[in-house]
Amino acid sequence: MEKHRRVRAAQAVRAASAALTILLVLAGLTASSFAQGLVTEPLRVGVILPAPRGGETTADVLWNAVAEAAVKGAVMGTEETAFNASMLGMDFDSIIVRVGSPEEAAEAVAQLVAEHNVYAVVGGLGEGFAPALSRAAAAHNVLFFNIGTPDDYLRKEERRPTTFHIEASAAMYLDALAGWFVRAPHRFWYIVYEDSPAGQALYARLRYALTERHFGAREVGRAAVARGQADYGSVLNAIRRSNADLVVLLLNGEDQLRFLEQYAAARINVRITGFPAPETQTRTFLRLLAERAGAADAGYRSLLWEPTLDMYGARELNARYVERWGEPMDSAAWAAYASMKILFEAVLFGGSVRAEDLVSYLASPMAVFDVWKGIGTSFRPWDHQLRQSLYLVRVNQQGPSGDDARSKLNMALLVGELPAIYMPGTDPVERLDQLGDIE
Repeated sequence: MEKHRRVRAAQAVRAASAALTILLVLAGLTASSFAQGLVTEPLRVGVILPAPRGGETTADVLWNAVAEAAVKGAVMGTEETAFNASMLGMDFDSIIVRVGSPEEAAEAVAQLVAEHNVYAVVGGLGEGFAPALSRAAAAHNVLFFNIGTPDDYLRKEERRPTTFHIEASAAMYLDALAGWFVRAPHRFWYIVYEDSPAGQALYARLRYALTERHFGAREVGRAAVARGQADYGSVLNAIRRSNADLVVLLLNGEDQLRFLEQYAAARINVRITGFPAPETQTRTFLRLLAERAGAADAGYRSLLWEPTLDMYGARELNARYVERWGEPMDSAAWAAYASMKILFEAVLFGGSVRAEDLVSYLASPMAVFDVWKGIGTSFRPWDHQLRQSLYLVRVNQQGPSGDDARSKLNMALLVGELPAIYMPGTDPVERLDQLGDIE
């Protein structure tokens, strides 16, 4: 286990200072008013992520990109949060750990609690990691912030009081996809999903979105495929016969790219999009999509965060990230960064590091956070999911002109946001709850 050593960038520190001032003003407080009520013990957060993969497969490339983005987001979030904490005489830091399996992730929680007295762990990227971290965090009575698993079962069947979700739920992503593409309008949907319990759950939830929430579209065909299936010829033929005007892939990132490559080669002239699994929400994935499926109408993708977003203070955050790392802020980086900010503010305004107190505070209506999405966000009390907006981008399928940050930014253009957060006369919480399960 190696403790990450922070390097603070001057511009980031200035920006963080300004953010803290705004935060205190919005709270109607000054730094001096905290003097007698601040938590004085060191605040430590563990960040547990998959170890780098040594292979060169598409899956290795995709997962290395998303994990590395999370590391960078956590580092920058720690730097800026630590500076804010220091202005109040508080001590905030994180310990980043890379492990090879969910079992090792659970062991890392125990070690971080014993050796560093962490009050929270952040992670969840990688198959099986999120449930392992959720169970381990509950067993050791610390918080777990999930930044990598949209699976709804972790918000229902395996719901735990100490687990909170920065990553959007599958239900939120599917509702957003339905909202965008039904309005487009695409009326005849063909759905391809993985023949597994997780894939069947995604298919069932998308069916629910189409039949119960976004009327006007219907399913005209579906196909259950095996994970890692090499040949999709029969599915492509079925799509041709279906009269579909939209194809939706509910597959992992590697399988989406394999399907899209064959889809483009088959020259099927029907728009196609895919479920935004975490490994698909990077510029690395978008580059591969452009390279392998440039001939297909496959350019519309949904994201948790978009590095070209320039409203709500996002322009400054995205600019600081580019200056710090020389590349755009992918979704996993934003989720890790936001986790650090929220975890610190929970202690600052909740006044405690005890898990019971933090759970109570985070699930309360008082706990509202600015995460650069234009509206104060909060956690749903029933499943601890962060209410938030999602984004639709159009990918430049001609591919980037270079490998610099500007070229990577230009790989996609922001074209949509859901829900519509500025609607006069409506409650912000009700607007944000338009995405996802409401009970």
